[in-house]
Amino acid sequence: MLKHVKYLDLSNNEMEALPNSVTNLVNLQVLKLNGCWHLKELPRGINKLINLKHLDVGCTLDDDLCESLEYMSRGIGKLTSLQTLSCFVVAKNKSGKSEMVGGLDELSRLNELRGSLEIRVKGYERDSCILEFEGAKLEDKQYLQSLTITWGDIDMDSDIDLYDNMLQSLQPNSSLQGLGVEDHAGMRFPSWLSYLSNLVRIRLVGCKRLEHIPPLYGIPSLEELFIRAMDNLEYIDSEGVGGKEVSKFFPFLKKLDIRYCTSLKGWWKKSRGEMKDDSDESTAEEELIMLSFPRLSSLTIHDCPNLTSMPLFPTLDEDLWLWGTSSMPLQHTMKMKPPVYSSSFIRPLSNLKGLRIWSSNDMESLPEVGLQNLSSLQQLEIRYCSRLESLPLHGQGMPSLQQLTIYECPRLKSLSVSKSQGMIPYLPSLQELEITSLSEEVSRGWGKESEEVWPNIKHIPNIIINRYYIQKEGRYVEGEGLRWGIK
Repeated sequence: MLKHVKYLDLSNNEMEALPNSVTNLVNLQVLKLNGCWHLKELPRGINKLINLKHLDVGCTLDDDLCESLEYMSRGIGKLTSLQTLSCFVVAKNKSGKSEMVGGLDELSRLNELRGSLEIRVKGYERDSCILEFEGAKLEDKQYLQSLTITWGDIDMDSDIDLYDNMLQSLQPNSSLQGLGVEDHAGMRFPSWLSYLSNLVRIRLVGCKRLEHIPPLYGIPSLEELFIRAMDNLEYIDSEGVGGKEVSKFFPFLKKLDIRYCTSLKGWWKKSRGEMKDDSDESTAEEELIMLSFPRLSSLTIHDCPNLTSMPLFPTLDEDLWLWGTSSMPLQHTMKMKPPVYSSSFIRPLSNLKGLRIWSSNDMESLPEVGLQNLSSLQQLEIRYCSRLESLPLHGQGMPSLQQLTIYECPRLKSLSVSKSQGMIPYLPSLQELEITSLSEEVSRGWGKESEEVWPNIKHIPNIIINRYYIQKEGRYVEGEGLRWGIK
């Protein structure tokens, strides 16, 4: 009776191996094993499942990968009806198991694969890995939408060129829409990256030796770019800013997320040949930031302390989060001026809804004109900015602001444009105000007794000063208790 089973879901259980009897289910079309954390191997006779179309062993991005899976069974490449293979594990050690272990070239004939494929390289045979990887023939997988290549247990003392050649040999089909590369131990990215013209998403993580990335501006369809933990990355584009056409510069990029790139200095590596002989450093800097992302919606820069120069981002309409990085790119964006012949100039960041700045230690202030442009801003959060002295907020420029948090900025002395507005301007839509650990001038006098401050803030339902509520849910409760654990 069981031989007629077409769908078998064994996901999220603790088995270490499947019984070989599973291979008798010759009509099986779907086998789900995602979330089987202890599963070490697939059945030896898996090639008998000639009708199998979907084999799901989870993937890293969905956090349901069969982490203990040591290898793929020899013969899996005969399942030419497979449309889904979520992950292929390249064995760490084939010794003693050579008859059971399938190499990456098992993928050679699986040209019906679609959706997402993750290749986890747990190990490789130095003398044969290039031929094995080339044998996968990823370039023939025209229906595959997303490819992630992950290296595990990297030997940082191994042959760098070998790693570069391994990745080069895994060239996918040009129709690919999503690409992820994690923990690659080489120094170069393959040249084919620039020719994947249909890519929508790129995710590069933990490639610690990499110093630059091939030009990405030539990928017109790119919408999301994630770059994380690239220890040696100094410039994202080594070719320089010269010759870039504004109309072709990341025309559809919507989300940019860069984190933990401590050596990153700028977007472009400016060559001396591009600089005019009579130009000084400030002029060169202006040339470097002329370009802007035309459709960027969300930007996160996290722990990139040396990043001071990059394309501008005036079109952001979701959120901007700067954490442990310079405020210079934000300052430059806020100060953007309309082109001489432009009649459709949109004020920079006028559609931004959320702005968070944490640990930006070069920020002493923000431009008044830039803050006045934030007419759509709903959340403003500034934390741990040790040099911040003034924040010239303007009530009329922030009609949509609902949440304002200023935390651990000990030099901050004013939250308004001028003394006539008081300590803080009237912000009509504000629902929550939290002020903690600022200068002594700002930290006192927020209650009803303050004729200068109270009229501008009494409409705010929730007011927290130095972790104490002054007003909670519209009720005046000065000194009632801490925000956390309050009665």
